[in-house]
Amino acid sequence: MTLTTDDRPEAEGHGARDRGRITWATVDSGFHVASTAGNFVGSVYTTESGAFVAYDGTSTPLGRYQTREAAQSAVEAWEPPEERARKLALDRSMLPAATVSAVVAGGVAAMAGLLAPLL
Repeated sequence: MTLTTDDRPEAEGHGARDRGRITWATVDSGFHVASTAGNFVGSVYTTESGAFVAYDGTSTPLGRYQTREAAQSAVEAWEPPEERARKLALDRSMLPAATVSAVVAGGVAAMAGLLAPLL
């Protein structure tokens, strides 16, 4: 087994990278496994045709890619369904506040435009 460390720049807020630095290990020829802090993140398998198939942390195929780097990026970006649902709920809860802020900002800008000629 050959152990290699992922040396690509950190990308904050994306999937497995939220849980720590990913280490890629070449377990067998054409089979690469990703882990972080000892936890399985996913894997990439090289097919006989030279394509790369990425699998998530539950061994569900994510897709077929032309390069190993693209397949590894797909594995690294994968998020468990519970984490995606939590982030979606948080985004939805912030929508009313963002809408009110935009309306207030638009009103202030309109008022400033109306009052500017009087200054």
